[in-house]
Amino acid sequence: MGKKITFRSLQSVLNKKWSVASKFSIHTAENGIFIFKCESEVVKNWILDNGPWDVWGVHLALRLWERDLPPIRSGFTKIPVWVRLMNIPMEYWKSRGLSHLASVLGTPFHMDPTTKAKQMISFARICVEMTADRAFPDVIKTKRRNGDIMEVRVEYSWKP
Repeated sequence: MGKKITFRSLQSVLNKKWSVASKFSIHTAENGIFIFKCESEVVKNWILDNGPWDVWGVHLALRLWERDLPPIRSGFTKIPVWVRLMNIPMEYWKSRGLSHLASVLGTPFHMDPTTKAKQMISFARICVEMTADRAFPDVIKTKRRNGDIMEVRVEYSWKP
């Protein structure tokens, strides 16, 4: 997202960043779109779970390929964005509760491993597919069990 990056630059940087993940290949399409092929589901999940990824200040908007979606598109109307939800009421600290909060922003894709394991509950980090041309809210209002309205703060890894 943003300025274009050359294939060789992308390949060079990601080979270093993703060397832990094992084997993957990069294929270029038109309009600044790259297709990544992973040798296994484990590699794919490692790449998705350890983002967001930037190469020389260019944010990589990664999404899973869908069977009927042609790889070449002129632009993105929906983009995956890593969000950080803070000040989450304890009753929402379940996969279903966190997904419910994130769905206010868009379609939740997945949580980072720390959030999924509930190792650190000061914030939750979730990848959400958001509509690119809509406002990115800084707050999600939610109702607690006792009826109180609470504000969950939202931070974005980047905004288009």
